[in-house]
Amino acid sequence: MAEDGDGAALRADFASHGGLDDMIVNVPGFAGAPVFDPMQQSTVVYDLDPNNHRYFSYATMVIPSNDAFVGNDDAMAYPLFNAQGEFAGPISFVVYGNQVLDAGTEANTETDAAFLNQMAPDTGSATQDGVALHPGFNGSLGHPNGTPVNILGATLPPGTTLDPVHGDFTQAGHALMRITISEASTPLRVSIKNTSAEGGTFMTPFWLGFHDGSYDLFDAGDTASVALERVAEDGSFADLNNDFDASGAGLGMMLTDPEGFAGAPLFDPGMSESAVVHVNPAQNRYLSYLSMVLPSNDAFVGNDHPMAYPLFNDAGVFVGPVRIRINGAGVWDAGTEANTESDAAFFDQSAPDTGVATSDVITQHPGFNGSVGNPNGSPQQFLGGTNGPGIAFDPEAADFTIPGNQVTEIRVSELVDGGFSGTWYNPQRSGHGFVIDVTSNPNGVGTRAMVSWYHYQADGSGDQLWLVGTGPVVGDTAIVDLSMTSGAQFGEDFNSADVNITPWGQLKIQFTDCAHATISYDSEFEDFGSGSEPLVRLTSGPAGYMGACQL
Repeated sequence: MAEDGDGAALRADFASHGGLDDMIVNVPGFAGAPVFDPMQQSTVVYDLDPNNHRYFSYATMVIPSNDAFVGNDDAMAYPLFNAQGEFAGPISFVVYGNQVLDAGTEANTETDAAFLNQMAPDTGSATQDGVALHPGFNGSLGHPNGTPVNILGATLPPGTTLDPVHGDFTQAGHALMRITISEASTPLRVSIKNTSAEGGTFMTPFWLGFHDGSYDLFDAGDTASVALERVAEDGSFADLNNDFDASGAGLGMMLTDPEGFAGAPLFDPGMSESAVVHVNPAQNRYLSYLSMVLPSNDAFVGNDHPMAYPLFNDAGVFVGPVRIRINGAGVWDAGTEANTESDAAFFDQSAPDTGVATSDVITQHPGFNGSVGNPNGSPQQFLGGTNGPGIAFDPEAADFTIPGNQVTEIRVSELVDGGFSGTWYNPQRSGHGFVIDVTSNPNGVGTRAMVSWYHYQADGSGDQLWLVGTGPVVGDTAIVDLSMTSGAQFGEDFNSADVNITPWGQLKIQFTDCAHATISYDSEFEDFGSGSEPLVRLTSGPAGYMGACQL
């Protein structure tokens, strides 16, 4: 494996010990060999058993080289599950250049070296040394007197040059690779806000369906199904849930507002609520929604095209944040009950399904009687009226047909996105804190966090310490490898070559919600040790950002 990148013998040996193994390749890599070119990545999904697959090991060859590799020499270094069988992740770590190993099986002559000048496997000068840390390529910063200098600055088979600096893994802080292990489902944050002004319409809980595109809630111009009728007339979702479950199209959920109207988790005007849902990008690619507008006989909001709101592209990459604004044109009339504005839910209805039944088709709702959109409708009872609990409906705020009046807004975003950017701190330990910038990866796939932690040295000197780093956001957690810097000077005397970068350790930031988080850290230095503390948001992220936290 270390000399030729051939894992066959390793896999055969592993098979005799039991467990699950695989070779992860990078299909877009070097033509004819699926190696990992610089900055390229691959993702694979596995079905693991916590009892039989509790720990993780890895190994790969570093090319070009005679016998350089990376891997973990402690079989229990990376536990994936705890003793109760619970996933211990997300896990993400960087393998640095100072962790590259020398297999000791071939002299580092840098001739007959894989991916440089090797003509056939196993053709280098054989040695019988022990496994040790690799000194670095000949002529490198870590091994400046090594000869002959063949690899650094050499032209590789693809016709590219191994840069003397970027190809020197002994350079301070050189990050060689990152391994991330997370649950296969994609967590999304769904937020809903009743955007009506005070005195406006209420909304029942929202049904949300994450599906494969095959589940069609309704079609304008058709007769409403029994499931839709029950929602549109009474806000009853039992039939809809049963129908969706039977279809096998995907995952359904109800989003309620527990702080809404007393005794019923409605969305009062101006109120919002969010929830986290874990979906499979292949099986839950599209979003559908449904809710009743209150008060009404049979008014509702929902999408009549099952593929109107894609959440993922063909490659399974999230395409959001997805923002759905619903105004008067998005309110539907189920056609199952006359708009008499009597025996109407949340107004004067004494029992479910008590309005005047009709057999009309689904159409755009004309608006409440006497509204801008339906000025001649009568009798006018909702606008300016008061329902049984004593709630008054303002003639303007409750008229969703007035241009500019919105009913609802729905947003679907990544669990942690740019909306979490800003400054964070622990109010109980004011004086140190974080600047967090959540942004997309350079290739547009996935999200990363760039973190600056402003703190103080652990030696009691009182000297300031700035820790900086970047790392992936996995689910609700940013996993960042931090470094500390020294050596350079301020202003015109600054020289980037003077900067010394020292890996400090790893920081995890688990975001509880849009305003709260918990950090845990583990330093490579004994004086700093490990620990955890809570954080709250001090300042918001980018102005105008449309993530779920800004609803």
